[in-house]
Amino acid sequence: MQDISVVITNFPPELFIEFCKLLSPDDLFRLSQVCRKFRNYLYAPNSSTTQQIWKNSRIKFMPEETMPPPEGMIEKTYVELLMINRGCQICNKRNKECKIYWGIEIRCCNDCLIKNSVM
Repeated sequence: MQDISVVITNFPPELFIEFCKLLSPDDLFRLSQVCRKFRNYLYAPNSSTTQQIWKNSRIKFMPEETMPPPEGMIEKTYVELLMINRGCQICNKRNKECKIYWGIEIRCCNDCLIKNSVM
């Protein structure tokens, strides 16, 4: 009998794409941590299929976020920035108020911004 992890990681790409269409952005991030193959599928910045997976998930699970990403920003990065409930991307604290700094493509709290900025 085959190991289930081998079966899952050998999904045909077409089936993987269909599966991803059902997932929330949080679930897509979790799936990207399962194995290198899934991460490569979901983090491919030049793949129109990958961009469409993230866009569909954003539209379906974040309906208030109707604006497209800023020019030059990929969907995955855009979705990650919009997920304010995940807290600061630097200190990982969820209980701090965070802001999105579009110019540097990061979501962080004021303390981390000050500590990590060059003045």
